[in-house]
Amino acid sequence: MTVGVPAAEPDIAAELAPLFDQLEEIDAKAAAIVEAGRSEATTIERDGRREAQRILERAAREAELVADRLRRERREAAERGARAILAGADADAARLHDRAAQGAAAVVDEALGLLVRGTG
Repeated sequence: MTVGVPAAEPDIAAELAPLFDQLEEIDAKAAAIVEAGRSEATTIERDGRREAQRILERAAREAELVADRLRRERREAAERGARAILAGADADAARLHDRAAQGAAAVVDEALGLLVRGTG
C-alpha cells in the first residue's frame, strides 16, 4: 500500500468553519432558551406577587368579618350580662321593698298599739 503526501497543506479554517457555524447556532439557541427562561421566570414572579396580594386582601377581608363577628358576640354577651345584673337588681329591690313594707306595717301596728294603750 502506498501512502501519498498531500500536495498542499490542508485548509484548517475551511474545514473547521462548519463546526464554528454550528457552535454559533448552538450559542444562539442557548441564548434564546436563557432569555425565554428569564421571561417566563419574570412572568411567574409577577403572577406570584399578584396571587399573594389577592390572598392577603382576601385574608384581610375575612379577618375583618371575623373581628366584626367577635365584636358583635362580645357586645351581645355584655348586653346579656347587663340585663342579668339589672334583673337581679330589680329582684333585690323588690325584695327590699317588700321587707321595708313589712317592716313599715309592723312599725305602724306597734305605733297604733302604743297609741291605743296610751289613750285607754
